[in-house]
Amino acid sequence: MNGYPFLYGMKKIWLAAILLAVTCFAAIAQDRVTTFGFGYKPIFPSSYFRTGPKDFSDKGINYTIAQQSGFTAGGLIRHGISNRISFESGIMYTKRNYDLSIIDSTFTGRSNFKIIGYEIPVNGLVFIQLGQKLWMNVTMGLSLDIFPSDIYTDDNYYRHYSARNKTVNSGLNAMTGLEYRTKKGGYIYLGAAYHRTFSHIYESLVEYYPDRTLAKPPTSIGRTRFQGDYFTFDVRYYFHEAPKKKK
Repeated sequence: MNGYPFLYGMKKIWLAAILLAVTCFAAIAQDRVTTFGFGYKPIFPSSYFRTGPKDFSDKGINYTIAQQSGFTAGGLIRHGISNRISFESGIMYTKRNYDLSIIDSTFTGRSNFKIIGYEIPVNGLVFIQLGQKLWMNVTMGLSLDIFPSDIYTDDNYYRHYSARNKTVNSGLNAMTGLEYRTKKGGYIYLGAAYHRTFSHIYESLVEYYPDRTLAKPPTSIGRTRFQGDYFTFDVRYYFHEAPKKKK
């Protein structure tokens, strides 16, 4: 074998592929299975994924809107087309938290606000079997991101208004992870998820009143936009359901 390392390596790959194919027949599959589940994903801010702090200024007044941790959670319905391909949809409740800072030469004010939204994903799932009960998953799909309202907050020194770019926005879903399938206890999934919106979700306007009276015109007005992207952990559980009988 020393003279043919490439052929020897290919032989090992073919043996591994044959063993994997044999185990598929004894594995727990999801062909013709429609099941309900629920998922949870924490949301963390990241400058790399366009959700870092937004710094902007006007007339010497500095503003910062910094996204804090949040989450998305909800229910999912998955239907198995074959042992390796499934489709999935559902509705997810999403909460994004933000801090607002206004810095003047002699004053610093801080407040916070939140944005509530809903995601309706439509995903295609492809599975690769790693063991009798363990599967690796790759998912791609689209999402409808629904934002039911604009946001308004104020205090005696500022007014803040965040307007939706669209009531129904759209985005891209990409996920990968591992799924453990039991015979009667359902499916447990752990992975990573990336959600990218196709356009900004809100545009914010902040008015600053240094004299602490909102009756007079503001001294400064700052504007910025922010995205709805996130990269996060993905935890899911799907209930056990028996396959539908073929007609």
